[in-house]
Amino acid sequence: MKKKGLVWLVIICMAAGIGGCGKREPAQSEVQNETENAAEEEKNMLRNGVNHFAYQLYGRLDGGENVFFSPYSLCSALSLLNLGAGTETKKELETLLGISDMGAWSSAMKAYLETEWTDETFVLTANSIWLQQGEAWAENIEADFLNPGAEFFKSELYEADFQGNPEDAIARLNRWAEENTNGMIPEVIAELPPATVLMLMNAVYFEGKWEIPFVEESTHEETFYGNDGEKRVDMMHQYGEYYAYIESCGMKGIAIPYKDSPLVMKIFVPLAPKGGEDIEALFAALNDAEREALLDSLDDADEKEIDRLVIPKFTMEQEIKGLQEILQDMGIQEAFAETADFDKIAEDLYVSQVLHKAKIEVDEQGTKAAAVTAVAAAGCAMVEEKIPVIFEADRPFIYVIQDTRTGMILFMGRVSHLE
Repeated sequence: MKKKGLVWLVIICMAAGIGGCGKREPAQSEVQNETENAAEEEKNMLRNGVNHFAYQLYGRLDGGENVFFSPYSLCSALSLLNLGAGTETKKELETLLGISDMGAWSSAMKAYLETEWTDETFVLTANSIWLQQGEAWAENIEADFLNPGAEFFKSELYEADFQGNPEDAIARLNRWAEENTNGMIPEVIAELPPATVLMLMNAVYFEGKWEIPFVEESTHEETFYGNDGEKRVDMMHQYGEYYAYIESCGMKGIAIPYKDSPLVMKIFVPLAPKGGEDIEALFAALNDAEREALLDSLDDADEKEIDRLVIPKFTMEQEIKGLQEILQDMGIQEAFAETADFDKIAEDLYVSQVLHKAKIEVDEQGTKAAAVTAVAAAGCAMVEEKIPVIFEADRPFIYVIQDTRTGMILFMGRVSHLE
């Protein structure tokens, strides 16, 4: 039988006491501690999985080009797909994502989806499942896939006629992406892969106001020394404000917080003068544990007065080319093969395409970022503080938007050149 295609479009524990004769009932405080410990383990598993995925994907992208993507979006989409997977297909997905307990992982995903945000800074996550009209699905698809998707990932369920009316299906998919990214990503797919019967979509929209806004009157053109040459671009300036700041591993880093939230943008540039070692070489020299330690060091760093802070004002939209091949290289093989096991959804399904598009806007007031993912069928010594402290992102730099409460990287990018 010819295999059908599975397409997924994306941008983007409990503890119980045991009672019995002769056994002491646990005190309320013990139950609370066990519950809190379980929640902490879930949170750490999610953070470790998403961040490891971020570093592995980042390392496979072109070091000379601009990069921007959402590891949180991609992991959300792959997690939803994993609900319908079995045998070796499931094992590969869970190995890549770092899932040791799918129930705990899904609970952590659900908890993050239900995070309460403020009007100033927020992260909105949406998931949807699109089924081909009239298709024969697994007998227990509701219990095994659709209901867990709705419970843990808040996934919306739609029917579409991918086969008979692909133009309408594409229009509806793109409209869903646009609505759930606040208009930032109006189109994520131009055509459907052949034999599409299922589409899974994830969208993540982030908006954050800087805790200390940049003054628009202080923005003016300066030179950005990019990989493709020097360009005059709008640079935002601040003087004498206090931020967490480090010098480590040949880099200097700064954490710029968003208002009323645990979210920050962390930026890293080389310590060496322009023309010295570039940021990509410095970051590539670190292993995952050292990268985590570098990011964490900003959470523990003292705030220092930054005499001069300069970062570019920019808009960037990126789509990861060859994402399917990259994911295969990262360890997902069975999901793309005709031997794939998604029998909880339907027989003879496999992933035929994975798409991811992300966009970011950075200005004086803050940041807007969005991502859509689609799948079709620390050993570094600290350097002594230098005075005055100047941080200028006027050459290629690496940055993340991170939730310091969970430690999870929501977005990751590199600015190599600007227009």
